[in-house]
Amino acid sequence: MEEGTRALGDAADAMTDEELETAIAALHARERELLVAADSEAAFDLMGTKLVLLSTLEGRRR
Repeated sequence: MEEGTRALGDAADAMTDEELETAIAALHARERELLVAADSEAAFDLMGTKLVLLSTLEGRRR
């Protein structure tokens, strides 16, 4: 696993469910803004971060 992804996963693990939900919503909104601005590379980077947070939250709910 890439070191940055591992650090993100560790940070996500330390967040509460509410913090994860807030961060996911904020990332989603920013991702949409970037897509509208035609900055798909930056949007794609945010999507990766959002997916790590979503995965963490989903894992807790199983």
